[in-house]
Amino acid sequence: MRVLLVLALLLLGVACKTTPGADANAAGASRSGRAAVAYGAGAEFDDAGAGMGGASDHAPRMARLAAAPTEKAAPLASQTSPIAGEAVADPSSAASIRREVIYSGYLRIVVAAVEEARRAVQELAEQAGGWLQESSARTIRIRVPADRFEATLEAIAGLGEVVDRSVTATDVTEAILDLDIRLENARKTRNRLLAHLAVSRKISDTLKIEAEVSRVSETIEQLEGKLRFMRSQIAMSSIHVDWSAAMASQPTTAPVLALPFLWIQDLGDGLVAGQVEPTTRAPRLLESKLRFEPPQDFIRYYASPDRVEALSADGLHLKVRRQSNHDRGALAFWKDLARESLVRSRAVAVGDERALGDDLAMIAGTREVGGQTLGYLLVLKRTNEHVYSFEAWGPKAVFDAHREALETSARSLER
Repeated sequence: MRVLLVLALLLLGVACKTTPGADANAAGASRSGRAAVAYGAGAEFDDAGAGMGGASDHAPRMARLAAAPTEKAAPLASQTSPIAGEAVADPSSAASIRREVIYSGYLRIVVAAVEEARRAVQELAEQAGGWLQESSARTIRIRVPADRFEATLEAIAGLGEVVDRSVTATDVTEAILDLDIRLENARKTRNRLLAHLAVSRKISDTLKIEAEVSRVSETIEQLEGKLRFMRSQIAMSSIHVDWSAAMASQPTTAPVLALPFLWIQDLGDGLVAGQVEPTTRAPRLLESKLRFEPPQDFIRYYASPDRVEALSADGLHLKVRRQSNHDRGALAFWKDLARESLVRSRAVAVGDERALGDDLAMIAGTREVGGQTLGYLLVLKRTNEHVYSFEAWGPKAVFDAHREALETSARSLER
């Protein structure tokens, strides 16, 4: 028995010497088992994630996440309008939308000969590819292509003295778009009604559909008419011209400037209304008088300390006056004020203005009165104390013949 026990102990010792490797293997196996369990859990988590996210492993998911930010929505400009079925513009590029604009212009012009100016305006319209729309004694209206509007307006302004001018631009883009949408919808409605009418079997339904088709067709015609009219207004601009010149037996309607200097407002009164001194007057003894030399063939029939009037046998009139120079105003101030008054209040078409010396300024022009063209001359002389006005007017042919002599007479003022 002892021998058996000793053998058993020896066998047990041998077994103990060989166990550490096995134990290591077992431990490794155990660790591998735990890793396998951990991997299995991770795989299960990944599989769950794949089930939720639509991917089977981590790398593809990361690739998709990295690519996701580069995916953008379609540009707004490519989106489609749910109403019009047309591309909707990006608001940031609204300026690129072609605007639909109706242009119209207005001019009030002082001209020497209205009939000649009217013919010139009509010729300008025809040369631009337009036409005469309306014409009367005091006004004319033309239509010209929109791309020739500005050039034609400038050409007309060059025919005389512009005293009023305006240009109106009416943006009808929204109105055009609205009409286009309404017209498209009406056409679609009519097509649907016609489709129903083709399959209608009841007389009552047929009559109702036909009535509705008739109503919608009338709406379509109205919308088409409005669109045609608006597009014609866009394509052909209008120019309205008023003439500021007296017609036969018609007084001027040009507004009078409100000025504190009555003598400025009175300039040209003889030219327009034929207002001259109705009586004669000789200078009194020891009375001061205006010093100047009238042209030959003129007689002075009225003379006072501040006013002289003269005339010639062939119909020319002279009027010389002396006024106080308020605040020692400059010659340029009085000349510009006089010119504005003559153009706006007397409708004088100024054709020449220049200096006749350091203290003399001249304005010359024409005016049509009663179908006759008259010439007009104004010379202003300025001193610190006074402003002198020298006016001459009469039939243009006679006026032109005496023009040089009149200027010489004006230079003789208060020498």
